[in-house]
Amino acid sequence: MIEVIVLGSGTCVPSLKRSGPGLLIRVLTQSSSLTQETFTIMVDSASGTLRQLLRAGIKYDEIDLILYTHFHPDHIGELVPYIFATKYAPGFSRKRPVKIMASIGLLELMDGLKKAFGHWIEPEQDKVILEEIPNHMKASIQMPPVTLSTLPLEHTPNSLAYRIEDEEGNSVVVSGDTDFSLELAEFAKGVNLLILECARPEGKKVQGHLTPSEAGKIAQIAGPDLLLLTHFYPDCDESDLLSPLRREFKGQVFLAEDLMRIPLCNSSPLLKG
Repeated sequence: MIEVIVLGSGTCVPSLKRSGPGLLIRVLTQSSSLTQETFTIMVDSASGTLRQLLRAGIKYDEIDLILYTHFHPDHIGELVPYIFATKYAPGFSRKRPVKIMASIGLLELMDGLKKAFGHWIEPEQDKVILEEIPNHMKASIQMPPVTLSTLPLEHTPNSLAYRIEDEEGNSVVVSGDTDFSLELAEFAKGVNLLILECARPEGKKVQGHLTPSEAGKIAQIAGPDLLLLTHFYPDCDESDLLSPLRREFKGQVFLAEDLMRIPLCNSSPLLKG
């Protein structure tokens, strides 16, 4: 079983309704001793994400893997506070290190941040491991209990989409920020839950971001069981996003809200508000 929790459905623009970008993907597995174990993945972490985790009932030391779709400030705003918080020994206790993964450029980014913040954000190897992913080709990585696949996208030179699939075949694709992409549609084919950004309303196209009709075209090709739109600028909340999308995609679609939960059980998504 996979459970997806929307930590933040907004953007860089401050909003009382929507926190900045962040997703939690919890993979529940059955161990040999018949006890349930959870592998927890965080995708992006805007400023305030650590607090959003607590609101979702998740402690920050429960995270096993952090993925970044790209390095814009609204997607990595909590990277420095997170690493700093791992140094608080009474509160951060794990049997294995957290792995932070992103496109090539992650290590260069960290070098720059360490010049600003010094040793306070030097990752401790028994707590945090940084690893780069190729950004010039697709990649597939076995990380039991999941398979992690990646696809470079047109937004920044460091942009990656992620496909996460558990051992039972439940799957989630997260686009991150992207422009229209046939490659993304093919990458997401047959997925149970497709999470696409939809930053701009119809008629207000901005390069590097999707409108509802573009998101619908991607979903129509991919054929997900459920489409979830997220990453809304404020004018999206004042606009009709669903009508232009549904002209392209006839399947089930929802608009993300902060702390929304979506369980995927036996490859079937069920929405919990």
